[in-house]
Formats: sequence, structure tokens, C-alpha cells
Amino acid sequence: MPGKQATTRSRETPLAALVRRCRRWLAAGLLMAAPVLAAAPVDAPQETPLAHYSVTRWALEQGLPHNQVHDIRQGANGFLWVATWEGVARFDGRGFRPLGNGRERAARRLLRDGDDMLVGGIQTGVWRFSVRGVGVDACPAYPRLDVWALVKAVDGGIWIAASDGLFRLERDGRCLPVTGAEGLRHLPLVDVLADPDGSLWLASRQGLYRFAHGRLALAGNALGLPMGSVRSLLRDRAGTLWIAGEGGLWHVQDGQLQKLREERSEAVLQDRDGAIWVATASDGLQRLQHGRWDRLDAAQGLIGRATGALFEDNEGLLWMGTTHGLFRISNDPAWAIGVRQGLASDYVRSVLQDGQGRIWIGQADGLSRWRDGRAETVYPRPGEAGSTVLSLARAGDGGLWVGTYDRGVLRIAATQALALDNPIPVASLQGASVRALLEDADGSLWVGSERGLYRWREGVLARVPELPVRAFQRLPDGGLWVGFQGGLAEIRADGRPRLLVPERDFPATSVFDFLRDRDGTLWMASDAGVLRLRNGRFTGYGRQRGVPANTLFRVIDDGFGNLWFTCFRGVFRVPRTAFAQVDAGRRDVLDLELFGQDDGMPSRQANGGSAPAGWHMADGRLWVPTAAGVAVFDPARSRREHARKVPLVIDQVQVDGKSQSLVASRFQVPAGTRVTISFAGASMRQSHNLRYRYRMQGFDRDWIEAGATSEASYTNLPPGDLRFEVQVARAPVDWAAPSDMAWVQFVVEAPWWRHPAWLALAALLLLAVPAAFYAWQGRQQRRRQGELEALVAQRTEELSDKNRQLEVAGWRLAFQATHDELTGLPNRREGDRFLAAAVTQAQAQATPQPLAVALLDIDQFKQVNDRHGHAAGDAVLQVFGDMLAEFVAEWGVFAARFGGEEFLLCMAEMDAPMAARRLQELLARVRSRAVLLDDGGSLHCTFSAGVAAWQPGQSPHALLAVADARLMQAKQDGRNRVVGD
Repeated sequence: MPGKQATTRSRETPLAALVRRCRRWLAAGLLMAAPVLAAAPVDAPQETPLAHYSVTRWALEQGLPHNQVHDIRQGANGFLWVATWEGVARFDGRGFRPLGNGRERAARRLLRDGDDMLVGGIQTGVWRFSVRGVGVDACPAYPRLDVWALVKAVDGGIWIAASDGLFRLERDGRCLPVTGAEGLRHLPLVDVLADPDGSLWLASRQGLYRFAHGRLALAGNALGLPMGSVRSLLRDRAGTLWIAGEGGLWHVQDGQLQKLREERSEAVLQDRDGAIWVATASDGLQRLQHGRWDRLDAAQGLIGRATGALFEDNEGLLWMGTTHGLFRISNDPAWAIGVRQGLASDYVRSVLQDGQGRIWIGQADGLSRWRDGRAETVYPRPGEAGSTVLSLARAGDGGLWVGTYDRGVLRIAATQALALDNPIPVASLQGASVRALLEDADGSLWVGSERGLYRWREGVLARVPELPVRAFQRLPDGGLWVGFQGGLAEIRADGRPRLLVPERDFPATSVFDFLRDRDGTLWMASDAGVLRLRNGRFTGYGRQRGVPANTLFRVIDDGFGNLWFTCFRGVFRVPRTAFAQVDAGRRDVLDLELFGQDDGMPSRQANGGSAPAGWHMADGRLWVPTAAGVAVFDPARSRREHARKVPLVIDQVQVDGKSQSLVASRFQVPAGTRVTISFAGASMRQSHNLRYRYRMQGFDRDWIEAGATSEASYTNLPPGDLRFEVQVARAPVDWAAPSDMAWVQFVVEAPWWRHPAWLALAALLLLAVPAAFYAWQGRQQRRRQGELEALVAQRTEELSDKNRQLEVAGWRLAFQATHDELTGLPNRREGDRFLAAAVTQAQAQATPQPLAVALLDIDQFKQVNDRHGHAAGDAVLQVFGDMLAEFVAEWGVFAARFGGEEFLLCMAEMDAPMAARRLQELLARVRSRAVLLDDGGSLHCTFSAGVAAWQPGQSPHALLAVADARLMQAKQDGRNRVVGD
């Protein structure tokens, strides 16, 4: 479960508090020594605050078979198993794979038994699934058991609590009712807890029972437990018995019952750090640690009524099921600070830690100071009008400079009282907002505003260039780099400026941040990606090098050999070695790790255009301002997570589209067939940052970089023994130390003409045929020589004509093979090929590109044929095909006739909402277009459409299935409409 994070001041010792106060007094007295005397980061606490956790949800829209999740377990290969009303599904961190053949529907309980998974169904008995997902009936003598609990017995057997009583699945495979437990047939059991002495605690809707030595007894009365439904039982590592039920939560210590919570509790769990987690019916998820209760609820995205499904996986992630889906509760690489933690506004513009260790946050409604785990407002004062705080800078006297949107420059004193004055009013800046500040050693202040660069010294303000300023970088010799919106300037130590012209003197237009290395190398965040200035030469790394956005706002060194950049698409980390690999030509793109909302950021939009747009704190963490609060990263923790091993599994092998049994790791493959291998890294944490490479030894010359794609396909493999190998690693990738490798063996059969007998016969024929041919040719040549000479001219002309005809026919046949004759649109075969290529291209991008797919069906087309004849139906199809062709030309998309009155649209670089809007426009055109009939009449048509957006890792077949389901929804809702996300 959660790792250990840095402590807040509310938990520091008296001695640490005294040291901190002494450091503040010294900093106030020795102004220039403040950075040296700054407070050191405090020790890590014993638990991760729940505010640092994020909640991620999966539901029907993401492939979950049913939103109500009954149970969750982890299989031997690391994948999650989820039991729902619509059966069991396996989850690899990115997508769900339904298991079984339909007879195992309505699954309630799961239990891992060695490499297998047992599934207890709702009136469907108990099923045993292998690690590969193949299921067999584990209790064929009782196929209609209504299973409520599956528990491992001390002797290796399985206890089965069902509506029909208590059963045991023995190790030899027999499934038997338990003697002495007949009274349980009238007590619906909900949970079972097996004690080491072999006795059982039984949770039922009528109270708590105990089964020992073949006898059943009511245990709740003896403990003083009120009558009522008991939902979940736990024996923690200290031996304490925990009881969750409709009356609340209790625990039993030394035979004494104590009530801890009043609200109805559905499940109780102890995590690897010893914390107790309680899923309540309607009040979210509670955690008890070190005597303190914390809660996650709907405010953090945990919605729905708890079902009792609560589980901790191998990586310490907590999983919970509700009536509204599957939820992951994780202490992700990032956590958020927002209004809930005291900020006046979630829209944060800048952050800074001063020389005294104080953390300041500039946001839309003023300035906050972070202290004791809370944000407190420093500006505006109560009753005063405030302004957005855009920029911050340390003052030489230990105070703080504050740049605002419409109040000029403020200064906060270093004293405890935090006296506030306004030395540079906005009027003196011609009303401009202040985007960057930097104080010189002589006390003068550089002010970067929307109207240009100013220098303020002893109350005098001087203006330099007029471009909007975004960032400063002080140089050791006293010089200064200035980043502008529209330029870049160097102010030398003697005060002489040098303005660099965009796209001529440097490969960008605007510069938003700087980072200077010890060797003098200067890194810049620009509107053309990453810039590096080394030895007087600029090198750019933009979108073509894998950078996820054109405009970057901040660049920070984490001290571990990585650079962190912020942009509107999130925050990404790049090892310094990745730049060297691109420079040397060993890689085409930078290998980077991108963080977003799935990783705990409150918003993937990192804010910039004001400085500093991020800060490396004294405790090693990175604070980044975003559109929904501050995102806090722990690079040390990200480094540890990056080193965590990821088990790799070959999940499926298909030969010509048919799945093969994975019991063996060696497959016989007929010659000329298509082989597809699916694989997945079994990590539930940041699965989107897993990268793969593979090779077929004996066929591929080198490893093939697959990025995030988890599938490989081969056709026309050569005959013989081949070995498919695949490796997985976390981004940024170091293939010198992959996280794991898996392999599978293939034996490709030789084609019939490669067998020895056929080769010998072919050799004889090769010897005999030429001799016979040359003898015959000699006899014929003399007879036909004259005829041939006479016909040369005639035949030459005929052959020329025929060649031209064949060429035209060849083009016509090629077109007919891929296009529909009636509409002129590509046919289904071409549509399938184009969709597969589009998905492959989207997956191959370093940052997956948007891709939308739609299925269209002409409404009531059968009635057109029935009422007006097939000629009218053909006319409708031709007009509709013409309108689709116009739509293709207008928006640069792909359209194909998929069969009958159904059509496919593939829309690259469009997300689902945009695609739906374009289809609504098309629908309006179709409604208004009249189709003229041979009898002089006319008719109007409409269509129904289903739109789906491609998700990374999703196959073309799965994408079409989502679009088809939405097309059916459009028809059920009355046709003449577009249904999308």
C-alpha cells in the first residue's frame, strides 16, 4: 500500500520546531545567508495523507462487463480479475477481457487457488479458471449453488458458503456438504473467516456465527454484538477480529467488543502498512491509521454504493467495487493541493520556496503561504481588494517580491508579521501585468511585464525593450538572459543588450523559462519545444522528436539526471541521456515519461507564461501550478517506481485469427499463415507508460520498438524453428535493463513444394524439360521463321493495342477489388485494411493521436426497397455515396461501404465530440437532399450513426464493436441521430 511521504510541521517534534524557529530568526538577521540557513526538509511521516491519493474509475464505457462489481482478486500472472453481474473479466491495467462461455454469468466471489482462479456464481456454482482464462465446473455435483463466499482452509481445501449451506471443495476435486452445518441453510451467509485452529467465523444476515468441531453456534450474543446483518470479517496481523455490518464497525481485542463506527460497513481490509480500510455503504472509503480516521468519498470521485469488493494488489494499490464501477485508489506520482487544502482559487500561476523554507503560491485570487499542511491567504488582507498573483521572486532581505495582474509589484517583509507594501504601483508600469521578477545583488529589481522590461532601483524605474517578458536567467558574470513573448535577449554584464531575432538567431519565437548547467549549457522552454544552447549553438527538440506539445513553460532538474518540463498536456520527464542518444542518431525521438490526471495531477494543464511556473523544493519534490491546483511530484519516488519490476505475459497467440491454447509454449504453424501474438505487462500502476520491443529470432534482424502497442503480427514466416521474444520496460526506457522478458516457440511447416521428394522431382524436370524444349525448338524454328518475319509488324501493333487494353483492364480490376461498384466508395475489405492501418499509425506515435470511427446505417432502407423497388434503393445508395464522397473531400476523412446500407467513417486527428459534430452536419445535409426516382417522384432519407474514439492499446475489432453498440443505441432511441461518447 502507500509508501512513506514527508511529514508536515503538524507532526514535528518540539526539538524540530525549536530548530525551525531558530533558523527563521537567523535568516531574519543574516539576510544574505538565508539560503544557507533555510529550514531543511522534515522527516517523512508514517503514512501517506489521503489528500495525496487519487481515484480512477472504470465502468461500462471502458469495457467493464457491468458497473456493479462484486469482488476483485489478482491472478498468478498479475492481472486483476473482476466479478460482476455479467460474468468475470480480466484487467491488464488498460482494458478488460471477458472470460468464460456465458454459463458463468452473474459472478459474486473470487478466490485465487495456486495458479487458478475460483469463481463463485449467483446460482451458477463454482468454476475453476486456469491462468490462461479457460474455465471448467469445479463442483459439477452442485451446478446451481448460490455462492456468497470462498475461503481457503488451513489444510488447503476451499470453504464454500452458499445459500444452501456450507460446502467444502477438497484438494482431490470432490465437492461435499459440511456435516454439522445443516442449520446454515436458513442463514444466508455473506462472508467466512477461517482461523488457524480450523474453526470458522460466519457472517450472515442474521448475525455472527462460529463453526468449530462440527458444531454451529451463535457467537454474536456471547460477544455482545447486536443482532443484524454482518457483512465482512477480518483477522488482522495482531490477531484482532474486525466485524463490519449494517450496525457499523467493531473489533474484538482480548475478548472485548468495541464499536468504532456507526455507519453501515460493507467490507474491511488491512493493507501492507497496517492501516485498516473500511468500505461503507454510502459514505465512501474510511481509513484508520495511527488512531486517526480519514475518508475518501464522492468529492474525490469515489461514487456509488459499496458492494463489499475491497482488495490490495501486489503493487500496494487499493481496489474497490461499487454499483458504479471499479475504482483504483492509489498514491500516484503526483498529488494535488487545491481549494480543499485552503487555496482561495484552484487556478495557480506560480510557486516558490524562499530562503527561509516558506512555500508561496500565486493564484487567481491572490497569494497563499503553505504551512503545516494547509494554505493560508496572505494577500489580499481581509476587506481589501486583491489581484491575481502572476510572478514571485526572492528578496535579498529574506522577504518576497510579488508580481500581480493589475496592482503592480508588491513586497512582503521577512518578518513574522509579513508586512505588505506596494513599491511599484501598476500606474508606473503603464497598467501592465507583471510576469517575471529578479533581484540583483545590489538590490535593484528586474521587472518583466506585458509592456516590456523595467529595472527598478532606489525608487527609480527605467524601461528597456518593449516585448512582453516571460522569464529571467542570471549568469555568473552578472549578465542576464531574458525570455520574451516574441524574442530572446542577452544583457551583458556591462549593460549592453543583444536581441536575438526569432527563427533567424534561434529556432523558436518565444522563450518561457531557462535552466543553466554548471558547464554553461543553457536549456530553454520555448514555443518550439526544448532548446539547448551549448558552445554558442542552438539545438531544438520539438514534436518531431517526441515532445508532446509545442509550447513548454518550465524546465527543472530533479537531481537524478532527469529534466522535467511542463506544458498544456501535462508534465513530462526526460533523462539527460535521452538527448545524447538523439544527438548521436541512436534514437529518432526522445524517450520520455508523461504525467497527467491518471497519475494524480489535478489537471493535465500546467500553467505557464509567468515565473516561476514550478519549483524544486528543498525536500526534493517538484511543485507545478495547474489549472486546478498545484501538482506535487516526488522524483525520488518516481525513480523507485520506475525501477519496480513489471511481470510480462504472452496473453494470446492467434493463427489466421484462431486463438491457440497457451498450455504449451511451442506451436506448430502451417506455412503461409498469419501469426498474431498479444502480450501485456502486468502492472496496474501507470500502465500507459509501459513500453515494449520484440523480435522473431530467425526472421527479424533486430529488435522492433513497439512503443505502447502490445501486439505483433507476422505473415509468410520462413519454415523452421523460430523464437518470439518480447521485453517490457517503463518509460523512459533503458533497454539495457528491461523489466521482464517473455518468449514463445514456433515451428513453421515447410510448404509442399519444399519437401525432399518434390525437390528431387523438380530437379529431374529441370534437367529433362530444357533438352526436350531445345530439340523441339530447332525443328520448329526453321518452319516458322518466314511466317514470323511477315507477321512481326502486324503482331507488334496488335500487341501494343492489347497492352494498352490490359493496362486499362488491370486498373479497372484493381479498382473493382477495393471499391463498391454502386457507390464508388471503398468496399469493406478496403475499409478493414484502412482502419487497421490507421490504428497502427495512431499507436506508433510517441503521443497517441486522436482517432474516431463511426458506423452509419440508412434508416428504414428496407421500406424504400419494398415500397419503391430496388431501383429506388440503388438511387438512394448512389446519392448517399455521393454525399459521403463530398464529406470525405471536405474533411479529409475516409469512408467505405461496409455492406448493404451500412457505411464506415474513419476520422484521423478527430476526437469523438468533434466527429459527432461533423456527422450532425452531414445528417442535416442528408435530411434536406431529395432523391429523385425514375417515376418522377422523390423521397428524403436519414441515417443513424454510432461514434467511438480509439483508446491506446485498443484493437480495430474492439473499436468497431463500441461504434456498433452506439449505432444500435441510435436506432433504439428512434433513428435519425448520432450517438457518441
